[in-house]
Amino acid sequence: AEAIRIKCQGKTGAVNEESKPATEICPLLYDLTSLQRDANGRFGFSAKMTLGLAQALYEKHKVLTYPRTDSRALPEDYLGTVKETLSSLTKSRYGIFAKQVLKEDWVKPNKRIFNNAKISDHFAIIPTSLEPKVLSEVEAKLYDLVTKRFLAIFFPAAEFLVTTRITRVENEPFKTEGKVMINPGWQVV
Repeated sequence: AEAIRIKCQGKTGAVNEESKPATEICPLLYDLTSLQRDANGRFGFSAKMTLGLAQALYEKHKVLTYPRTDSRALPEDYLGTVKETLSSLTKSRYGIFAKQVLKEDWVKPNKRIFNNAKISDHFAIIPTSLEPKVLSEVEAKLYDLVTKRFLAIFFPAAEFLVTTRITRVENEPFKTEGKVMINPGWQVV
């Protein structure tokens, strides 16, 4: 590495650059494991704590669906329920996103989201149509995580322009990559 640095230092290089469009779709809806992983990564919640909070949001507050699930999909006949839940979210702080999903008619049969074959005993964790009344700070964080994922799954893919630049100095290649967001899509949520 040091020999290459000395050989190339202060010399000019020839640049070859290539840009390609790329997309990124929203991750799937939450099952218990993926919710525990995200809650730990974002907030430092233990798996046990996340389960306890999700159980409270389900049993006590009735604002989340059953949390002890290994499924990340919804039943195929759930489109109406999803639209009902989105309608109830239009009156909340998530209203701007819920209204956009409904206005653009983005809730459509889609095997990635609505798939009976990917459901065992229970379906993915999503918010219910009930508005949360009084949540503790940690409960609110978990509810927010689930609700944002639920909204984001219906948004289009995020679009990027990925640029790869190869700079050759003294016949030595140096690779530089960059990624520029063109359209945030689901990441806006």
